[in-house]
Order: sequence, then structure tokens, then C-alpha cells
Amino acid sequence: MTNEMNSVELMQYIKNNVKDEYTYTEMLMYNDLKEKQHIDSGIDSIIEVYDKLFGFGLSLSGYQFIGLVLETSAIEDSTNEIYPFAFFMLAIGFIVSLFGSLLSFCMYEYITYIKHESDEYIVKGIIKYRSYFKIPHIVLLVNTFCFALPINILIHISLSETYAIIFNVVSFILLTIGFPIHRQMVANRGSHGVAQIYKED
Repeated sequence: MTNEMNSVELMQYIKNNVKDEYTYTEMLMYNDLKEKQHIDSGIDSIIEVYDKLFGFGLSLSGYQFIGLVLETSAIEDSTNEIYPFAFFMLAIGFIVSLFGSLLSFCMYEYITYIKHESDEYIVKGIIKYRSYFKIPHIVLLVNTFCFALPINILIHISLSETYAIIFNVVSFILLTIGFPIHRQMVANRGSHGVAQIYKED
């Protein structure tokens, strides 16, 4: 029977096996090992993130499905080719939403299971599948775009030109603010150089 790796060895294992930027998942595991010498509340935070991603994707797919049903007649009556494109993007968004929800559920179920395993099993499992754990976050951005784009096109069917353009402008402003915020706070982890995982032990 082999000996389990201790907290110090697991912290070094994380550093040795992550070649690019650390994700928040790795940071949370590392901080637990450093402060408590075992995986603790950090894994609950990770589970909560994927639970929220699952709920977001599922909710959005519901709205997209409603949009597909309600806009069918309007698309059929329209002669403008841009509206079928918007309908197509809404359909793509629906599939992307379901895909994101499926992935998030897989991550949620996997982490919930390994939570009750040894620290070594948890760390090695999450490091092994780290590339998969990133996908739901990327899908969320794609999802948002696939929902916002067709809505901004189809709104011209229901509203007057003036109100539709105002809606387009507001949407553009909010998205151009929101995407950079996501990049700075979530995607660009290089700005967190003072985090514990970056410090020499």
C-alpha cells in the first residue's frame, strides 16, 4: 500500500503540473492545503460555482426555447433574410445552453463525489481534468453572445425602429462593459500575482 501525499507534497504537485495560469479551482485547493493542511471548504466553493453555472445554462435554454416558439410565425411572415439568421443563432444558443448545462452538471457531480475521497485523489483528479473544468466558463460567454445577438435583431420585429435602436445601443454598451469585467476578474488570473499560490513556500 502506497503512502498518501501530504499537504506540502500536494501543494508542490499543483505547482508542478500546472504549466499555464492557475485557475480559481487550483487556488482554492492550494489555499486549503496551506492553511488547513487538508482540502476543506474550498471544494464546497468549487461545487457552488458549477451549480450556479448549471442553473444559468438551464434557465437561459428555457428562455431561448420560448423565443424559438414565439418567433416562428414572425420569421415566416418576414421577407428580410436577417431574421432567419437571428432565429438560427437563437437555435444555436439553445443547443449551446444545453451543452453548457450538461458539462456543468458533470463537473458538479464529479466534484461532489470526489469531495469524500482523499486529498491526493481530489487534487490529482481535478488537475487531470482541469481543461474540462474550464469549458463551462467559456460556454457561458458564448451562450451570452448567442442569446444577445438574435434578441437584438428580432427586437426590430416587435418594436418601432427608434426603440429597437435604443435597445441595440443599450445592449452594446452593457456587453462591452460586461465582457471586459469578466476578462479582468475571471479569465485574466495573471493579475492575481499576490495570491498565496504564486508565493514561494
